[in-house]
Amino acid sequence: MAIRHWLNHLVIVLILVSGHLSSSLARSETPSLKMKLAAQWQLYKKAQELLLEQVDKKYIPINQRAITRDQWEKTLALNGGFAFTQQDLIDLRRDQALRIKTARTQARDASIIDLDIVRSQQKTSQFCKKVPKGGMLHIHPFGTLDRQTADTLLHSLNPAIDLTQVFFDIDSSGGNISLLPQERSFLERIPLNAKFLSLSIADQGVFSSFMFLPKGRQTFSRFNGVFEFLGFAIPDWTNFEKVLFSFAQRAIDQGVIYVEFTTGTSAELFSRLGLLEKLTGLTIRTNYSFNRTADLATLDLALSQLLAAPKSPYLVGIDFLDNEETNPAFEKGQLLYGSLLKAVLSKKSDLHRTMHAGELGDSRNPRDAMLMEAERLGHGVNLMKDPVALEYATLIRQPIEVNLSSNLRLTDVESISKHPFLDFLRLGLPVSLSTDDEGIFEIDINHECELAIAETDISYAEVKQMAFNSIQTSFASAADKKTLLEKLTLKFDDFERNNPSW
Repeated sequence: MAIRHWLNHLVIVLILVSGHLSSSLARSETPSLKMKLAAQWQLYKKAQELLLEQVDKKYIPINQRAITRDQWEKTLALNGGFAFTQQDLIDLRRDQALRIKTARTQARDASIIDLDIVRSQQKTSQFCKKVPKGGMLHIHPFGTLDRQTADTLLHSLNPAIDLTQVFFDIDSSGGNISLLPQERSFLERIPLNAKFLSLSIADQGVFSSFMFLPKGRQTFSRFNGVFEFLGFAIPDWTNFEKVLFSFAQRAIDQGVIYVEFTTGTSAELFSRLGLLEKLTGLTIRTNYSFNRTADLATLDLALSQLLAAPKSPYLVGIDFLDNEETNPAFEKGQLLYGSLLKAVLSKKSDLHRTMHAGELGDSRNPRDAMLMEAERLGHGVNLMKDPVALEYATLIRQPIEVNLSSNLRLTDVESISKHPFLDFLRLGLPVSLSTDDEGIFEIDINHECELAIAETDISYAEVKQMAFNSIQTSFASAADKKTLLEKLTLKFDDFERNNPSW
């Protein structure tokens, strides 16, 4: 694994540096920023070791096994003259900004297609329809339902609109699921078990709109509310297969060759995915989704069951999702990710680890996810708020799954031009582009490509790099990855040969 290789290398560097740090302190010198960072990386390693130690304490209750936030932060805190000052952080951000500027120039010089010409000639849409995309590593399959497919399924199924469970889920969620007041009022007026087609045409349209996020910025709880309605259009495997097939066709048409879904696991699912691959040629893998709203014991039991289940070539990793604002990465994820890492190190599992981290909430979430050895970060936006954690991410080349429209609708990102994805990429982080819940947001990967080009100064070399990052940082097997990279290379060769100028 690339990250483990970097960490092993880091340990050697830190051992060499530690002697210099000790002698420096003995001479009462003020440690440099570089020395402070090296000391911080030592504490990061110490915290990781603490996590693995706690995971092994199976003889005590799981809640007592968990490391407290205070204990975690004390383990990570630099003391005395090694604590970062405000000037240190200013200097670090300045250095990162210089590296970003240099990488921008280098990428523009390396680009064989000038995207400024594409922009000036208003050919961004044309370019994005043709350019290969590689893979999408951050996709929730139920969230791929588009309006056309939803309309077809609702008219075909004519479901009874029993909202009893929907209202119960919302009212018992503790605020994690919500609707707007006027939306609740509309739904309460629908007679119990009324058939979809018994509603007026106008009301049919309003009801079906609940399967998509209202326009503008929304809370995460309102986003969660969408999932309460998708079951009316996708009540069973047969209809779910139709949704997946529609998505796969769109993905292939838009230059996608590989997808990782975050979802559950079952023999039925894997059977459907196998059929989908044969029908479309799209390579599909899955990451098992753990919900961060669950308690530690529930998460631990679910992991044990996952590790004991029969292996499938379609299952390649795990993910940790839901609202980060109320369920931070460390408090809920530490034993889950620590236990799986332990299983991987002992050769008892080969599952990989990604995590929704840095989308919302505590700005320490991306740092903590990296220290729990999440091999990719989903969203990662808040990583930009912590220059020390960002520097660590550049050191280990932390991959990030970027979802522009999703972040614009659900986070505090003000505009795509202010989204940090391009800074991440220019600092050497293997950023890849995805769509999250493209049906819910009513977008597709072409749309995300257009946003990136129209709203930032991204260069062609960087667009291309993101496509290759999506395969290189995927959890596909080595053999599959080799095949996919060869396929992507041929696609870019063909694209560049047939589109010499814009």
